[in-house]
This record gives sequence, structure tokens and C-alpha cells, in this order.
Amino acid sequence: MNYDYDLISIGSGSAGRRVAVALFRAGWKVAIVEKDVEKHFGGTCICSGCIPTKALIEKSHLTDDFKEIVEHKSRIVDRIRGGTLKHVTERVKMPVISGAAYFVDEHTIEVAGKKYTADKIVIATGSRSFIPPIKGLNEVNYITSKEMLEMDTVPRDLLVIGGGRIGLEFAQLYHSQGANVTVFEGMPQILPGEDTEMANMIEEYLIKKGIKIFKNKFVDEIKEENNSFSVILDDGDNRGEYTGDVLLVATGRIPNTIDLKLENAGIELDRAAVKVNDFMQSSKENIYAIGDVIGNPMFTNWASYQSGLLLNNLKKDKKDWQKLKLPTVPRICFVQPEFAATGMTEEQAREKYGDDVVIHKFYNKWLGKSMIVNDWDGMLKAVGLKGSDEILGVHLWGERTGSLIQMFVLAMENNLGWTHLANMVYGHPVLAEGIYSLASGMKGKTNA
Repeated sequence: MNYDYDLISIGSGSAGRRVAVALFRAGWKVAIVEKDVEKHFGGTCICSGCIPTKALIEKSHLTDDFKEIVEHKSRIVDRIRGGTLKHVTERVKMPVISGAAYFVDEHTIEVAGKKYTADKIVIATGSRSFIPPIKGLNEVNYITSKEMLEMDTVPRDLLVIGGGRIGLEFAQLYHSQGANVTVFEGMPQILPGEDTEMANMIEEYLIKKGIKIFKNKFVDEIKEENNSFSVILDDGDNRGEYTGDVLLVATGRIPNTIDLKLENAGIELDRAAVKVNDFMQSSKENIYAIGDVIGNPMFTNWASYQSGLLLNNLKKDKKDWQKLKLPTVPRICFVQPEFAATGMTEEQAREKYGDDVVIHKFYNKWLGKSMIVNDWDGMLKAVGLKGSDEILGVHLWGERTGSLIQMFVLAMENNLGWTHLANMVYGHPVLAEGIYSLASGMKGKTNA
């Protein structure tokens, strides 16, 4: 059949854009669909996620002038978003279709009243904030991370529902600018799913700094009256009513599939996520899905990895396609100091290997460079096995650990163990020397 395009990418984020641009340059007839070209081209990470959040956080370390912090964030976002759009439309000269897309059938989408057909379609629509079913929540003017990034003043009393990465980053950011902050986390620990010991250390640190954190109890009810919000806990150790002038809901994200009318194309879902096989194909073999839209883990770097695999496969004969395998993915939370992890937590390792698990810890206050940068609280934690050089997991809390974790990712991806890291020559004085100390200690404990 004659289609309008060889491939259409629905979504201009890092995943969909990478596939589209590369194939367009390879001679394919390709278009990108973006529902909000002026404000959202480049996806959530650039426009309303990673980049603006980290720009705010980084600048907040340098100044207490919130107007200056916001202007810094806006300049960076405008530069990257505008540059990304200009690159695609003016340098690459690839068509960009503006508007929200939905499926008509497995080869046809409709955007702003016009139909477009394609041999292959990539769904890369990302994710949106998950709103939990809390009594009264839908009746009040809460905000999500997207609206939080648009604020130009500091709240007096900020209430944060959710103690994961998003909630904690905003909590600490606004607390550093003078807000009273209370975080509500329903799970037994903040940073659910991460190493419990590390999460508890970070929690203790944040509380010591003045942030209130209530955990192990889900919020029962939300009320709003006279521009004041109330978060109500009906029972538990922290039973009571807590008030604030801003309510942030940061309870995670959900695949963005609700308006795509996937049923018209016969595309199967796993809850809200597009169900895919090992080659990123949906239940319709000509329709692919990559990034947050296929579910957890929802990281920009993971989405980009998937796009690289799909891109390489589409350039090859199908018999030479490679299957998607979950690589060693770094997980980072930009609290201050940063928390970065990869591989197994201690709990996961003990569940699998029992008493053969070996733990080693190195405290940053023992390292000269950490003292120099005033990191007296952080800790590096390693998870290994008796008699084995294998790195099972690493959990780093300290200055710039978001960058340091990459050395462990490289080692684990290439089957390099504790011994290799312990035998390297490191610069001095640098934070990476903590990796040497951690690896050397683990090497001695595992007797590998």
C-alpha cells in the first residue's frame, strides 16, 4: 500500500525523536507528531521534568533569590527546547505535525481533524502524573510537578503527598528557600524500592534539616477552604490534620495512553501501559512503543536506550533483530547530597542469596575530598557475595554521586568486579577515591 509516511513517531521526547530523526536521515519518509510544539517539543525531560527541576535545584545551592533561580531555569529550558525544535525543523528539515494524535486504525492516526497514514508507527507519548484516589483530592486545586515548575514564589507551607524522587527533590528545594515542608509517604520508607538503610539515612538527614516526614500511612482525605489545604490522617502515629497553602501531589507517574484511542488499532494494554514484546512491538507488529509509555522503570536514559535498540532493528532484516534486555540502569535522586544507585538493594540480594550476601560501607567523612566539599553525612554502600568478585549492587549518597555511579555501571556492564575497581589508579584528591575505598573494602570482605 501507499502510505503518507514510512514511519510516524507520536511524541517528540528523547525516545521517539531519536528514532524519527535517524531514520529520516537514512532516507525514510518520517514525521513527528507533538501535541504542544511551542511548549513541549522535546518531551517531559526537557520541558517539565529532569532539566527544569535540576536547574532549579542546582541554582538553589548558589543563591536564595528565588526570582534568579526561576529565571535560570527558564533560560536553560528555553535554550534546550528551542534548540531541539530548530534542529529538527530547520537543520534536519523533518516534518513536525502539531496537535494531539489518536488512532483511527493500525496504519492511520488523526491529528487536528486530518488523517495521516504510515507503514510503521512509534508510540512515544511518555507519562503523566499519577493522581491517587484520595477522598476529596479531585475537589481541590492541587498541583503536580508540572505546575510546581511554573511557580514564581515560594510557598509558606508546602504539603507534599509522595516521598519518592519527585516529592523529595521539590521538598528539599523549597525548604532551602524558606518554605515549611511536610512530606506524606504511604509506604514504610521514603524512596520506595531503594535500599532501606540508605533511605532511612536520607530521611534522618532531611528531618534534621527541618523537613517533616510522615510515612507508613496513606493520606485519608484532602480538604480546601479559603486557599488553605488540609491533609488528614485518620489514624496512626501521626494522626491529625495538617495545613498548607500549596498541595503538591507527587505520587509517581503513569503511561500516557488515555487519549490515543488504542482500541481502534487493536493495541493491547497492561493496565495503562502499552504491552510490547522483546522487540518493542505492540500487539500490532507494525506499531511500536518505547519509553515511559510501556511502564516501569520510567527513566529518560532507559527510554533512550530502547530507542537505540529499535532504531538499529528497523535498519536491519528482521532475522537480525536484537531483543531488548534490561541493562545496568543508574537510578538517581537529586536531593542534596545526591543519591545514586544501581543493581540490587541489600534486601533484594538477601532474598536471593541469603547469608552469602556481603555488605561493605564507606563513610564520606573519611575521604579528604568529601571533607573539602563539606560532605560529612554521606555514605557509600556495596552489595556483594562471599567468594565472588561480582558487583551485585551499589548505593551512593553524597556529593556528585549521580556522576560517580556511572563507573559502577560501566564495570557491571562489562563484568568487571571489585578487584578491577580496587586496582585502578585514581586522581587525587577527587570524590572518585571513595570508589577505590569501597571496592578495596569489598574485595577484602568477599575474599574473591
